[in-house]
Amino acid sequence: MAAMADSRSATIWLGRLAYLICATLLLFGAMIPLQFTPSTIPRPDVTLCLTLAIVLRRPEFAPVWLVGGIFFLDDILLNRPLGLWTAIAVLSCEGIRSQEYRFRDLIFPFEWVFVAGVMLLALLVNRLILSLSFVPVTGFGFVMLHFFVTVAAYPFVVFFCGYVLRIRKVTPDQAIQFGHRL
Repeated sequence: MAAMADSRSATIWLGRLAYLICATLLLFGAMIPLQFTPSTIPRPDVTLCLTLAIVLRRPEFAPVWLVGGIFFLDDILLNRPLGLWTAIAVLSCEGIRSQEYRFRDLIFPFEWVFVAGVMLLALLVNRLILSLSFVPVTGFGFVMLHFFVTVAAYPFVVFFCGYVLRIRKVTPDQAIQFGHRL
């Protein structure tokens, strides 16, 4: 019994380490200038896609403290208002985490639409709070383009999670083993 618990604990910590490494690489990749002129198409928020994909597949791999730390580091290094996007991302992840059991048996398009709705709500709340606090914001068209690019990147991130990281949705047996809601 102890060996099984150790195996489960090792699986969880390896999953957390994989998430941390991927998120850190994505963060530093976002800081690398790829061209000298500004781009007309924004980069997708792949860190958010990765986090939401992992939370929907294996929520124990992305605990709230790890998600908060990654997005706070993201805020610091990408020169965003400290804590705003972190709070929105953590609340989005916790909202998705509470609904994770509903998506175990659904096909991918339903998941994609749900995640797109959560992303849209997160971007609109971020924009609303920035506007109410009189922080200069980018044009609404650019924000929507960023949303569409991020939503378009989500299937590729899910493919990466499933086939490279081997993070797949929880089966009913694994749900019982890891103490998930049925």
